[in-house]
Amino acid sequence: MSINDRVRQIAHAFGDSESGFAKRIELSSSVMFNIVNPKGRLSYPSGPVLEKILSLEKNQQRISAEWLMRGEGEMFGSAHQGFQDTDAALGFLKQTIDDLRNK
Repeated sequence: MSINDRVRQIAHAFGDSESGFAKRIELSSSVMFNIVNPKGRLSYPSGPVLEKILSLEKNQQRISAEWLMRGEGEMFGSAHQGFQDTDAALGFLKQTIDDLRNK
């Protein structure tokens, strides 16, 4: 499953349509279309988009960075789980994005 599929699953988990999820994370509908819709370009989400997605909470649980980026583990984890500082989280995201680009 691609990262695009996982973003689409997150939108469904929040009960949002494509455009509704775009509004939730303050993104234009056209950018979201190109991320999740098979008729779009299926572009990878940018770092800022990933940060917005990872900040979402549902039932006091956040999206798991491991699941979003690599498809490993569960979609949701504890809101307190994960990186203790922002620099470590951003470094992880940058490295994962670079890895995806090099594939």
